[in-house]
This record gives sequence, C-alpha cells and structure tokens, in this order.
Amino acid sequence: MRTAQATGVALDVPRGGRGPRHRRPRSHRLARRTAGAAVLSAGLLFPAFSVSSLFDLPPPVDVRVQGTLHVFEAGTTYLDAVLSLHLEPRAGSLLDVEGLALAPGRYPGKILLDGAVYQGDRRLAEGDRIWVVDGKDRTEGVVQTNVTVPGDRPSDPQFDLAVAPGVQVVTRGALSGKLVSSVFHPTGPVVIPKAVALTFDDGPWPGQTDRILRILATFHATATFFEVGYLVDRSPDLVRAEAAAGMAIGDHTWDHPLSPPFGRQPDDEARSQIARAADALSSLGVDAKLFRPPGGSYGDATVAVTEGLGMRMVLWSVDPRDWAPGATKKTIVKRVLSNVQAGSIVILHDGGGDRSATIAALPGIIKGIRAKGLSLVTIAP
Repeated sequence: MRTAQATGVALDVPRGGRGPRHRRPRSHRLARRTAGAAVLSAGLLFPAFSVSSLFDLPPPVDVRVQGTLHVFEAGTTYLDAVLSLHLEPRAGSLLDVEGLALAPGRYPGKILLDGAVYQGDRRLAEGDRIWVVDGKDRTEGVVQTNVTVPGDRPSDPQFDLAVAPGVQVVTRGALSGKLVSSVFHPTGPVVIPKAVALTFDDGPWPGQTDRILRILATFHATATFFEVGYLVDRSPDLVRAEAAAGMAIGDHTWDHPLSPPFGRQPDDEARSQIARAADALSSLGVDAKLFRPPGGSYGDATVAVTEGLGMRMVLWSVDPRDWAPGATKKTIVKRVLSNVQAGSIVILHDGGGDRSATIAALPGIIKGIRAKGLSLVTIAP
C-alpha cells in the first residue's frame, strides 16, 4: 500500500486505480440542495409578483380639454388638471361706445366640467370634458336727448354749421356720455353754408401740428384746433403759428382726462380742467370761446359748466376715427368724403399719438371737399 501526503491527511489509494471518491458530509449536501431550491423558488415567484403589481396599477384617464385629448394619471383631480394646464379664462370688460374699456375685467369667465360650473374638486373620470369659457365684453347702452335749437345762433352743443330753429336728437353712451350720433330736425327756415369746418384735436404736437399747418397753407385752407393745456405750455410756438396762420383755436381741457369719462367728472374738476387750459391759451394771447370735451363725452352739467366759463361746446357731425388702430390714409379719406356735406364739422387729430395717416390723408380730404363745391372755414366763436 502506498501513501500520499495531502494537506497532512493520509489517504489509502489502491494499486492501479483511482482513490476512493471523497464525499462531503451529508449536512453540507443538504445545505446545497436547500440553497438551490431557494434560488429556483425565487426565479419562479419573481415574475408572478411583477405581473400582479402591474395589473394592480389603475389605468390612466383620458380627458378632453378644449376639445383636445389629454391623458392624466389615475387619481388626478379636476383642480390638479386646471393648475397643471394653467387654465384661466379671460375676463370680459364693459366697453364704451367707441370700444374703449370703461370697466376692465368686470365680467369674469368660467371653467366648465362636463358642461357645468363645478365648485368643488373631485378625481377625473374617463371621458370627462373640461372647457374654458372667456368672459364676454359688453358695450354700454345709449340714451337719446332732444336739444332745442333757437335758430338765431349755433346750437350749444354745436354739431354742425347750420343755423335753423329745430330739435337736435342726440344719441350718447349711457355711461360715458360720448357722442354716437346727432340728427337735426328743423322746424323753420334753415341756413346752411356751403362750407365745411375741419377740426383737429389733442395738440399741439411737434412734428405733426407743424406739418398740418404747412399742408393747410399750401392749399390756402383754414381749420380749428382744440388744444390740450399742458401741451400748450410745452409747445407755445406751435400755438402762435396756428394763430398767425388764421386758424381758430379752442379749449380741449388741461390734460385730456378719460377715466371717468369727461361727462361724469365732478363739476369742480370739469371746471378746473377747462379753466386751466383756457389760462394756458390766454397767456399766449388766445381768448378761447370754443370748447370740445375729450371723447365728445358730456352731460347737462358739462354744458352748464362750459356756459358758465363763457364758452360754447363744439362737437362734430363727421368722424372718420383717424385715431383708431388700422386707420390708413385711404380709409380716412373715404370715411370723410362719403359722409361730408354742406355744414359738416369734421373731427381729425394732430396729437395724441402717431397721426401720420391723418397727415397723409389731409390733401385728399381738402381736394375732395372742394370738388363737392364746398369751401373750408373755421368755426366762429
């Protein structure tokens, strides 16, 4: 028998053959089997656990917002959706008869859930519909008043150059007092001059008033300018140039207040606005006897205040809205010439913003009025 030394243990090895197979203890073999079974069990159970978890998650929710499909996680609430999508309706405004805001944002919009205003909060359900509805703008109403015209002098307020007894039916904004229309119904002989008065508001305005004066001089035409008091103080030379050119000059308040509309200003404020502008003109030697309220807004009290200051209120009968966005040379000329007639008073603007379209339109207006056989005159005090 031979012996072999291995790790200090003597093993009996038979001649010509392999040694006996070494067997681990039974406890070790049981441990390996247990471990293998555990691995196998884990492999079998893991897929079953994952699939089960996936099926346990609630499905997403399809909701239409403004007609567009949105997919929300399950559990998303109505308010969650409103906030995450930044849904906010626009509020509507109360507008005056010229489309300007009297009360911005007065009429709120709303958000509908399934066709109704929802006051609380709840989880969104499949097929829900959310819709944003903007608030609608609303325009003030109008009121009509009858102004008796004596016939021996211009009416006050004055709307045109005609002199005749009768009734002037005036339509104005119910809240703003702004002029919408004026229709005269004579009750006796009518004297209408074959003339038109061009008027310019919101100046003097450097770079614009002077250009208008040059055009009027080129055509040997005259006009009436209604001046804003603080602008008179800034550009006195333009007012002097108007007077030197034979233009009529009137009062258009100190700083052109629009809110509240002039017809709703307290009497003391209205009087102060008119008087301060008159003083600015007086310092340049201009005795203003004509007054035009900003936006044509007036009430009975405004007429009384104006008369108390020794002035007559002058409005207009033709308004091409040359100040409005989108007004062009072509549209201004067309609006004037399609409405002007003997005795018309036309309102234009030389200040208050970019009046390049008005300036470009002026030669065509002058030529068109004269082509109708009408002359151009200033408004007499």
